[in-house]
Amino acid sequence: MESPILRYIILCAAVAMMTTVSADSATELSTDTGIYRFHCNVDGAEVFIDGQLIGSIQDYTLDVPVNITGPFYRTYTLQKEGYKTYSGVINSVPKKGQVIHIYVVMNAQAPVQYGTVHLLVTPSDSEVIWDGSSAGKIPSSGVLVLYNVMPGSHSLVVQKEGYEPYYGSVSVSPNEVVKFPVTLPILKVGSLSVDSVPAGAAVSVDGQYSGVTPLVIRDLPAGKHTVSISIGGYQEYVSAVEVTGGATATVSASLVPATSPSFGGQAAVSPLPLIAGLGIALVFAGRKVP
Repeated sequence: MESPILRYIILCAAVAMMTTVSADSATELSTDTGIYRFHCNVDGAEVFIDGQLIGSIQDYTLDVPVNITGPFYRTYTLQKEGYKTYSGVINSVPKKGQVIHIYVVMNAQAPVQYGTVHLLVTPSDSEVIWDGSSAGKIPSSGVLVLYNVMPGSHSLVVQKEGYEPYYGSVSVSPNEVVKFPVTLPILKVGSLSVDSVPAGAAVSVDGQYSGVTPLVIRDLPAGKHTVSISIGGYQEYVSAVEVTGGATATVSASLVPATSPSFGGQAAVSPLPLIAGLGIALVFAGRKVP
């Protein structure tokens, strides 16, 4: 007679054999689902289906259950840093219990061959703006080195107060060391001397208040400027002046009194003649007639 333990072992084995499911067969499952099985040569690659992250490849595979009644997937993408992104189209839907295999081979990206840029700039302490961001200032040695520069064209701005700024671009090839010289010319500036009669008038240059006359304005950029001179009771004086680098331009103004107000369309009469006439009349009135 068979022992109860032996019968139990035989029963378990029989059940296990009956419930074994082939990965590629249409075996009945508890729900209406199938499987997309992704095979990839890169462990850890992230799997996106229709733009949504589903999971990552582990032991070179990833099973994605799918409801056979929808919604249905259309596209898939696998990506991992250091590898080229792989994208594909899903053009079939698994039947109930079916496994559809999707094989993906991801290729490693070629390592970036960075370049190096040596900026040789005069004067030192100039500010460097590289591709729109500050890259620092030129040290006393006059050389600023930029490492790990992506191959391609890059924008460059070099500027310092008192100097004309530099605007340009630098092209860098893979593994290339570029030596790029920049010399900033001194900004061309001059001076402007302004005086007026009467003195003490307010002076504005290009709309900016600069002081009162007599006045000397220094470090004014070379070129044309508009000078305005004004004081209470006088008409405003406006003039254009050309400032030359290294020289002093002069503006001298004799201000014109403001026009006196009129009454009833007639010019105002000074009271002095009236007072004088009244005095004479009183003198004659005081004399006795013979």
